[in-house]
Amino acid sequence: MLLTPMFVDVSLNNRLGQAVHLGVYHLQHQGRDYVFVAAPTQQASSFVGKNAEPFAFQLREKLALDARRMELIEVRTTNDGVHLFRWRFEWVGNSPLSARSEEITSPGLRGTLLSLINVGQPAAAASA
Repeated sequence: MLLTPMFVDVSLNNRLGQAVHLGVYHLQHQGRDYVFVAAPTQQASSFVGKNAEPFAFQLREKLALDARRMELIEVRTTNDGVHLFRWRFEWVGNSPLSARSEEITSPGLRGTLLSLINVGQPAAAASA
């Protein structure tokens, strides 16, 4: 399930309150907190989408992040390769609302983000 050894298996609750596991990798880069998430391979590609708000809330809490600096990036591995999706939220206090995603197709940004998940130190989520 995990793309690289830097991804840590983290237990979260889905929108129904059930415990689920995600691969999570957190790092700071250029003033932003990047939180990469990868769903288990047996899950549907919409797994993160259906649970984006509760996952964002729990990850922000577990990692003690400022919502204004947090970037949630979903990593999907398919037969076609790795796809990256940026999740955006309207934050009301500590609650993320109106989740929407867009695939990252810009070669420069995509290359930068892929390089971040292929090099670095173990995830800060290890203690979460």
